[in-house]
Amino acid sequence: MEQQNIYKILAAIMILTMIIVPVAYVITSPTSDLAANTSEQTNTQEKYNPEFWTVNQPFYSISDALNMTPPGAESASFVDLESMPPQMVQWVRQDMQVIGEVDTIYKSNTTRMYYANLREKNNSSFLLLSTMFPEKNDFGYMEIPNTSPPILQRTDMNGLYNVMGRPSILASGETVMGVLSITESLNKTNTSYDQYEKLINLVPAAPFQTLSSNVTFSEQYYMGIKLNNGSYERTTAYLNLNSSTMKNLTMFKANSTQKGFSHYNITQAANYTIVDIISPDFFTILTEGIS
Repeated sequence: MEQQNIYKILAAIMILTMIIVPVAYVITSPTSDLAANTSEQTNTQEKYNPEFWTVNQPFYSISDALNMTPPGAESASFVDLESMPPQMVQWVRQDMQVIGEVDTIYKSNTTRMYYANLREKNNSSFLLLSTMFPEKNDFGYMEIPNTSPPILQRTDMNGLYNVMGRPSILASGETVMGVLSITESLNKTNTSYDQYEKLINLVPAAPFQTLSSNVTFSEQYYMGIKLNNGSYERTTAYLNLNSSTMKNLTMFKANSTQKGFSHYNITQAANYTIVDIISPDFFTILTEGIS
């Protein structure tokens, strides 16, 4: 695969049209009671109601986010804009225009964001987690009565529901209930983290992280980018990498010094392959082949 294909994979993972044109969902438990008792708010809704802001969960990495995600994450991405140098922030905001869409959804500035595509059998959905500054609930909603934490049905986004906090949750009713069943439970529950735990434990945390089980060159794929002592470091990890891609990665490493890399390491542990590269030039990191 040519080096520029990295952009195709990033773009494929971050297609978020479901946020802009969401599919209509309803909360399945208990649907009829909630719908019957829902009352429309007035035009004088508060732009910040502290009573709504009840979620308080760790949200500093893709691991944290996956631990809040119901099983079935086919792909997921996490960005921590507050921990990125300016060049990375500029790239992320240009390459992942959905961050601007999230700014618009909440009429605020996104500071951290996680997006996952979920698939269970023939059903697909999404989950958006995010933090913002300043904190706002400045959008049209109907508050679902007798819910704790408070669940807000978006009147400007058909079939989507918000639970506000750190992070705020935006998803279909069924997915929101799935997240709350995890975060509100006192017992260990199944999450999407279970699916990727071994892969994630092999790599360092980073302000940009993305993973997928829907690629052609391995069963699972991960990429993280961070600033490391003034240079940029990119870590990619693969589960059951195919032989042709392994051959390509070895070829990429052969002339790494000439390409401007100060570090280029390929390691294998059981069925996992980890590639760690470092360069003072951010563009060099971005354009290096991944498969």
